[in-house]
Amino acid sequence: MVSTTVFHPLDVVKIRLQVDTAARADAVLGRAVRAARHVVARDGAAGLYRGLGANLAGNCASWGLYFAWYTWIKDWMAGGGPAVAASGASTLSPAQHLAAGAAAGALTQCMANPLWVVKTRVCTTSRSDAGAYRGLLDGLARIAATEGIRGLYKGLAPGLLGVAHGGLQFMAYEEMKKLGVRSAGRRTVGDFSSAEYALMSSSSKVFALAITYPSQVLRSRLQQTPGAAAMPGAPGAPRMGSYSGLCDAAAKTLRAEGAAGFYKGFGPALLRVLPGNIVTFIVYEKTAELLRRTGASRGG
Repeated sequence: MVSTTVFHPLDVVKIRLQVDTAARADAVLGRAVRAARHVVARDGAAGLYRGLGANLAGNCASWGLYFAWYTWIKDWMAGGGPAVAASGASTLSPAQHLAAGAAAGALTQCMANPLWVVKTRVCTTSRSDAGAYRGLLDGLARIAATEGIRGLYKGLAPGLLGVAHGGLQFMAYEEMKKLGVRSAGRRTVGDFSSAEYALMSSSSKVFALAITYPSQVLRSRLQQTPGAAAMPGAPGAPRMGSYSGLCDAAAKTLRAEGAAGFYKGFGPALLRVLPGNIVTFIVYEKTAELLRRTGASRGG
């Protein structure tokens, strides 16, 4: 919650860049600054926090659901018992980690998709725009009333394509932990320092994000408000497109913006996710190790 709140302005800028259909020549680094200035000019500094409620709900639900599903699926793959050795390192193969992460990501995406639709639409509009949502509940209610269930699940297809993100991240992360236990002669993963957890979690995140980021761009473009194809002339205003589906969005992006179009907002995305990702993994690992030691001391 803390990291989401602190870094939400980067999310707003990232999403506005993702839906921006500017040609490659116009997609320069300065667009991030101009986008932020445009938001502030329209809504003040508070505009950089539009969509915070949906972002908090989506991130908290997604992280909680993802870790739960991932752990349950790993244990199932291990035959019903904990999928960790005495050292605390996973006993599963890289392929099993990839499959468990992808499955957990797919289940989480299906459950949280409506929250991301509202977040995208709120972050790409200003309070003064006609029909702008007032917040998370208002957005959910109005989408359900005007577009039905289908509207709440816009962007699900690229979201499901992006489930490899979690699988790739956890595969790399688990393999780095196993390598660290073997190479340094540690007894358990609990012997890792916070700095080592930070390095492993950030490296695995960059690896996964670089491969799967195009699916996030396509998801944002499909989730934007219907009829948002208008092209505001104010500097920093995103020039939005209209798409009939995943293939149409991919084809139009490639044709008009080239491969670079699939990586718009990548810089703000890295700045946004890395600090929160590092904190989450350190807290998760330290808490898990504390629970393991508490259970061992009690003979559990």
